Amino acid sequence: MFLNNFIGDKLATYPNVRQFVKFCVVGGTSAIINFAIYYSLTAGFSVWYVYSSVYSFVISAAFNFIANKTWTFRNRDGGRKILSQATKFFLVVSTGLVINTGIIYTLTECAGMDYRLSWVFASGMVTFWNYGFNRFWTFKPSKSPISDLDLKKTKSYN
Repeated sequence: MFLNNFIGDKLATYPNVRQFVKFCVVGGTSAIINFAIYYSLTAGFSVWYVYSSVYSFVISAAFNFIANKTWTFRNRDGGRKILSQATKFFLVVSTGLVINTGIIYTLTECAGMDYRLSWVFASGMVTFWNYGFNRFWTFKPSKSPISDLDLKKTKSYN
């Protein structure tokens, strides 16, 4: 309990770090969901592994989108904005998947690295790609007509 409060207090002072940690928690949960569905469909229901990977990717990406929108980035935009965000999100994630696969292939086939280590390295690199684009593009906060700086100036004159 003490450790949890200590970590929470420290993360509260660094909101960008806290947001990145939340992004990683969602990503880790999404990876577990992805693998569980992939394995269950392939091993348990004899679905061809390529189909299983597509199904599991889509389901885990949908979870990932919803969790990041509502929890990580606290984005409350609705209506048509959600469709725009979902399109951007899936573009970012799909591009990340291509980059991830390219890094894994290159490190394994060209550099002779173990495929598991290649996966770890590629996943780490793509995490930063996905976080950056989702934070600053997909779930970019709406600009308010009055900025925080304007509010501070107004308060200092009163």
